[in-house]
Amino acid sequence: MTHRHGFFLRIPLLILFVILSTVGVRAAVEQNASPQPRNRLAIIIGNTNYQSKRLEHLANAVNDATKLSDSLKRLNFEVLTGTDLTADGFAKLFHAAEAKLPESSAVLIFYAGHGMQVQGENYLLPIDTPDPENLDKLTAHAVKLNDVIAKFASRDRQTFIFLDACRNNPLGSGANISNGLAQVEVGENTFVAFATQPGNVTVDGTGENSPFTTALLKNVEIPGLSISDMMIRVRNETEALTVGRQVPWDQSNLREQFYFTEQQMLDPAQLSASLSRILSDPDAKKKLQIELASNDLQTAVLIVGQTLRSVEIPAPSGGSAGPVGTQVANLSSTESVAVARQSVVSGLETLIVGASAGEAEKDKAGDLARSIQTELRRLGCYRMQVDGDWGTGSIRALTDYYKNTKQVASTPEPTVGLLGDLFLRSGRICKQPVIVKAKPAKVASDNGPSQTGPGRKAAKRTQVAPQRPAAPPPDISGGIGIGGVF
Repeated sequence: MTHRHGFFLRIPLLILFVILSTVGVRAAVEQNASPQPRNRLAIIIGNTNYQSKRLEHLANAVNDATKLSDSLKRLNFEVLTGTDLTADGFAKLFHAAEAKLPESSAVLIFYAGHGMQVQGENYLLPIDTPDPENLDKLTAHAVKLNDVIAKFASRDRQTFIFLDACRNNPLGSGANISNGLAQVEVGENTFVAFATQPGNVTVDGTGENSPFTTALLKNVEIPGLSISDMMIRVRNETEALTVGRQVPWDQSNLREQFYFTEQQMLDPAQLSASLSRILSDPDAKKKLQIELASNDLQTAVLIVGQTLRSVEIPAPSGGSAGPVGTQVANLSSTESVAVARQSVVSGLETLIVGASAGEAEKDKAGDLARSIQTELRRLGCYRMQVDGDWGTGSIRALTDYYKNTKQVASTPEPTVGLLGDLFLRSGRICKQPVIVKAKPAKVASDNGPSQTGPGRKAAKRTQVAPQRPAAPPPDISGGIGIGGVF
């Protein structure tokens, strides 16, 4: 009797244990279901002052590394920068970077300096590389590119390598030596970009940066660009800057798309100030309107703003106190954003609504809706046709935007105030954009028994076209093609 009584006492305890265990497991699952975003790590290297007289001084390499470091910091990368690195300096920098890999979701490596290929193997040359008297002496302390890829590439994170290093081979040509850099065996989940095609050489450039890095700096901070779209721009602009001498090349086996601006942070006051300066100058305003034909509003402002950095734009007439950026320097962050938003809304009213004063109200509404759709697209919330038709799909995308920004929707309709709010946002707000699926197409079918016969017309039969699975991506891990990834 005592034994049975003890047995029944253990049953509630067992049930309680199972319940608590289930709650604990559920809590652990829920906690792991939404992990905190990990750091994005950048390793930036620029070698200019080579000690050997037979290795050309590269005036722009350090400038390239410094400027790109600044851009990536604005894009919320943790940046490790090394300039004029010896062989020991390379080792120390890579050792420091390896310690940060467990917390990194993506790693970017940029190298500007001398590089060479020997028997199909690519080498990056430290500044203490000895005089290239023979092959063994030259490569003894050089850094093998394949070793770098093996060290940092991983299936569990994205790795990006940008090489502005395809100068002339210091040993000249020979049986085992070629100019430029060679194709590489891309590591898992890795993207490699060369400043020019394999076997070709680059130029250091006559400005502050090389042509390839100039194009990279111009495009890396443009909102909403995937790495694929960014490299198309970099390729075209580098080719134009070098009059066709350089065509950047890339290899990839990335498993998903990457956006440099995913975690981009922009100062609303500075963005508002840039818009104010553009609208105060007729030529800049005209250029902005041209850019708006092919870009979203924020991208157009940033592109035009790049051309105004070294140009002094006069303050707007009418006794204005100057751009909003000068008005909010002493305000709190919340007040600064509020003032910036007010200034932006006023500017957009002039740009979007005021510019079409002679048009019908319906046309004005269409321009505003089109601008809002484009901004929602930049923020990752909209992947439908930008047509100015504010329908169900647009409202769903706007609802998703409000949900991800934890805002209460004031109205589902497009307004200038809403456009101002979107304009001041950066990064990718919606991770899974709203997509409206098209209705299945109907196609004629000649399957089944014939319906024709004497005195009868053939009956038309239709069936819903089966949805075929998307074709798998091509195997590009070992291939390369000019002007893109093959």
